[in-house]
Amino acid sequence: MPIDFVILWVDGNDPQWQTKKAQYQSNTEELNGNERYRDYGTLKYWFRMVETNAPWVNKIHFVTDHQVPEWLNTEHSKLHIVNHETFMPKDAVPTFNSNAIQMYIHEIDGLAEHFVLFDDDMFINRPIKPTHFFDKKGQPKDIFGSNVINPVDDFAHLFVNNLRLINQVYNKHQVIKQHFFKFINWRYGTMNLVNLYLLPFSTFTRFYDSHIPYAYLKSHYRHVLEMNKSYQDQTGHHKFRDTTDISHWLVRYDRLVRGEFMPVHKGLGRLQYLGDNLDKHRQLVTISDRDMGEAQFQLETKRLVETFENNYRKSSFEK
Repeated sequence: MPIDFVILWVDGNDPQWQTKKAQYQSNTEELNGNERYRDYGTLKYWFRMVETNAPWVNKIHFVTDHQVPEWLNTEHSKLHIVNHETFMPKDAVPTFNSNAIQMYIHEIDGLAEHFVLFDDDMFINRPIKPTHFFDKKGQPKDIFGSNVINPVDDFAHLFVNNLRLINQVYNKHQVIKQHFFKFINWRYGTMNLVNLYLLPFSTFTRFYDSHIPYAYLKSHYRHVLEMNKSYQDQTGHHKFRDTTDISHWLVRYDRLVRGEFMPVHKGLGRLQYLGDNLDKHRQLVTISDRDMGEAQFQLETKRLVETFENNYRKSSFEK
């Protein structure tokens, strides 16, 4: 069972990219601030971690807007450089919206049926096996956890938009009755208490989003977006993030309520923030940007690079 990785990357410091972006106007600055595009300078370490901790990967699809780091070995047999216009509609590019890019991931040429979707701030921190992402029958691993929407900024619209489409199609109590032991599972730990607490609500109030790389089946990814084509096209043609966007989480939510996954341990990965000490015990770590000044950002990214440099040597993905 070949498993591909897909990683989305943008270099927000690239003058040519900045000039292109300046030709278009965003109506939602809160969703499209500079922190959404800042590059940590850690991409080479992402590749080093993959080679060290997941050498079994079949192919890496590097999705970008004609931005290729000069150090990247583009001749590597496992590397596929994917520019946006090769899989997105011609009238949807250029785009500066990761949600829009996600709408067409399944159209990448040569993408395997089983793939894992990464952002460039998601790292394989320790050795990991294919069975951490898929079971032996090829079903994705996931967590069916409940949550509540706690809106503090425009980003909360994304949860609402995805969730609304799920609640329009699926009856919560029928779903749980049919897949009870995927809704309540020992691997979720104390999250089971949250699931039980929110059980009386008639609709799904939100799913637990662990903000780690997610495993997908290409056929299911395609099916869900084709079933929601008007929303796919709307999001796919937004140059910038918009409060009406949906995301790849819709595909994930659909597989949860269908029960087409196998429960995975909640401790597989964690979200932390730039400036935190790196959690060396989790296989998967997402290091999210946070609101900080440029001087502090440079200091924290330098510290992060030093941590990675001390632990990972040059990979075959580098020239």
